[in-house]
Amino acid sequence: MAFFEQHFANDQDEVVKLERVVSDYARDLISAVSRDREVIDKVISRLSHHWKLYRINRVDRNILRMAIAEMTIFPDVPRPVVLNEAIEIGKKYGAENSAAFINGILDTVQVLHTQPVSSAQLYELLAKLDEIESTD
Repeated sequence: MAFFEQHFANDQDEVVKLERVVSDYARDLISAVSRDREVIDKVISRLSHHWKLYRINRVDRNILRMAIAEMTIFPDVPRPVVLNEAIEIGKKYGAENSAAFINGILDTVQVLHTQPVSSAQLYELLAKLDEIESTD
């Protein structure tokens, strides 16, 4: 979090936005991603067919981590909003195909009928979906 705050320290407009809007939320989100990173990474690996986690560029990987944490741990934030924001961040900071890649991964999470309350529960739901698909 200290690195995140220092990154925006040179731009007064960004400092004001950070202080007003995201400081507490950002801390909670960073804590959630840090705490649940192992299982979030398993979710990303499960959903990113034919891509090893280490091959996904850092920007996309971290956008996905934050979005999955938001979709599961912060139920007050609508999943479509998280999806759209993640895509926009991918367009701005990612590679040429980042938005499409991020959309492909997160759309699967968004359309689940059950709202998972943790990254671990999301992983379990995805495992059940895999079982159902393999029996069809």
